[in-house]
Parts: sequence; C-alpha cells; structure tokens
Amino acid sequence: MRALTVTPSTGEFAIRDIPMPAMEADEVLVRITRVAFTRRDRLIMENPGTVPPEGSTYLIPGHIAMGRVVEAGSLVKNLVAGDLVVPTIRRDCDKCIDARSDLCPHPDKYMDSGLLRAHGFAREFIVLKSRYLINLPDDLENLALLLTPLSVAEKAHGEAVQILERYNYYCFHNDDSFPPRTLVTGMGPVGIMTAFLLSLYNYRITVFGRRESDDSRSAVFDPLDVEFINTARVPLERLGKAGYHFNHIFETTGDPAYIMRTLPFMGFNAIMVLMGIPENVTEGANLEINGTALFSRMIEGNQMLMGSLKAGRDAFNSSVKHLTELSDLYGKQLSGLITHTFPLEEYHKALALDSREAILPVLDLT
Repeated sequence: MRALTVTPSTGEFAIRDIPMPAMEADEVLVRITRVAFTRRDRLIMENPGTVPPEGSTYLIPGHIAMGRVVEAGSLVKNLVAGDLVVPTIRRDCDKCIDARSDLCPHPDKYMDSGLLRAHGFAREFIVLKSRYLINLPDDLENLALLLTPLSVAEKAHGEAVQILERYNYYCFHNDDSFPPRTLVTGMGPVGIMTAFLLSLYNYRITVFGRRESDDSRSAVFDPLDVEFINTARVPLERLGKAGYHFNHIFETTGDPAYIMRTLPFMGFNAIMVLMGIPENVTEGANLEINGTALFSRMIEGNQMLMGSLKAGRDAFNSSVKHLTELSDLYGKQLSGLITHTFPLEEYHKALALDSREAILPVLDLT
C-alpha cells in the first residue's frame, strides 16, 4: 500500500510502498480516505519531540485523519464494515482506563500517532483497536477532519469548567461578571474550533489573532458573536490599559513570549489553559519575567494555569455531538476551514503552502 514517509536523518518526504498491516481479532482494518497535513506535520522533523517507531528508518506523518471500516475483528462489537471513523492520536500504555488514555502518566510507554513512537495516518490502510476509533454519522463526512481539533477544545473546556466550579458565587459589586468573559488566542485549527465550541455556550468571546494582513482567516469568525482583535495591529499593552480581563483564557499559539504577555489578562478567579506546544523549544525558552509580580498576582487573584492537549475517548464522543450542532448552525463556514485538497502524490504542493493561506490542508487517498 502507499504511504507518505519522512526520513528523520534528512527530513525528506517520499511516497513508499509498504506492507499491509496484519489484523488481530480485537482490531479494525480502516481504509483512510483523507488525512490533514497541518503545519505541525509539515515541520515535523523540526520538532525535537518527534520520535519514529522503534526500529523504523522513517516515520509516517499525519495525526488527523478519517476513513471507512473495511473489516472488524471477531471480538469487535461496536463497529461494522462501512462505518465512518476518525482515529484518536494517543495510544496508551494498555493499562489505562479506555476513556482517559489521554491522561496516561507514562511518557516512555504511550505513543502518539505520527508524532511519538507510532506511525501516523498518511497511508492507505491502518489497523487499530476499536477503542482508538470514533464512529461518526455519515452526514458529518465533510466535516469529519474537524473532530480531532474540536476534541482538543472539548477536553480543555471540560477540565476548565470542572476546576472553576469551586467558584460558584456572585459578587454584587461586580455587575459585569456574567456571562463569563472568555479569550481564545491563536487562529490555527485548534484555536478556531475552540471559538466555535465556546459559541455554543453563554460566553462573551474574544479572539486574539496575529495576522499581518486581512487573509482568509480574518473572516472565519464572521458568523459568530465574537470580538476579533488583530494583535499584530493592536498592541497587547494597549488592550491591557483598556481594561480587558477574562474569566477563561484558552491559549493555542504555543508561543512562550506571547503566553507571558497574555497572562496579565487573567481576571480574579480565572484560569488559563495552555493548549499549544512550542514548535521550537529553544526559541523563547529563556524569558525574563518579574516573578514576584507574576506569582503575587496569581496567588492573590486565585488564578490557575493548566496544560491540556490530546483528548481521550470521552472528549471525542462529546465532540461528535457538538460537531453535529455546529454543522447545523455553521456547516458552510466550517467546511471552508478545509482550504486545500491534494492527491497523496502531490504532497509537495501541501509542503509549499503559505501558512497564512492554509488553515487545514488535506491529502486525499481515495
């Protein structure tokens, strides 16, 4: 079967013929139809956290994909041939509770498809245990690739809400505390889907995006009741002086310097969820901060900082429900997030894309 591969020693991409995977009784054979080729996939070998499978001279990229079940093993009861599925990224250590494989505490044992010790999905067929496959209704086929970034938002929002339940109070001196003010930073697929998910709740949403021009991403939030601020044109310091403060901040840029400049926007009893991993851990790693001011503000303000990334099965299942709702409300706008589609053989065109134009490029394997 055909597969897109990248060689760690050279960073070169190539299409190879590789053997068909064998299937056990508790596994499922899936025909991959489309795989996203995100900026993280395109720059995969520049990420020090990228580790090919043990014994392999190459890595198959692609951590966001969709496909159809070809065959289910005799022990699989929840999937049948023809089902539309999306594979999850994380594969746990085989000792974790199925629904929360994303919380596996053994980084030397778990694997992330296309990223850490496991091949990704840019190939014609995959074999996975059924617990790593999420079943979607057929009417979501055009939006199925959005399920994975939506699941990241789903997990982050769910964790933040649970934590903030301890602040179930109202202060009559603050008549502006409801609905909660929520900030999303970043305009990649995860940032965009976070804003769309939050639009289903009673939040006042602001998005900070850094766009040098009015490119295709600037209009993404037009159908939502969202305040978009281009921080490439409006300095963050000016917004701070204008009194911008938030109950929740969902940070998806992964830029350490930008994160530090965003921390002052946390209000009292607020939480910031870090959802983006820095692409280059050496840049911005050495930051000068006023630790006394930072930690005093966080302690006195009951503020919280937490990390959240890959989702477990429970968040994926909730995302199917919410993707259905979003499809009914904004189906046309969401389908526009898939900005480019190329056949697998033309992967080089996806590699050459300008990130200002490409939101979610796709390789078609049909």
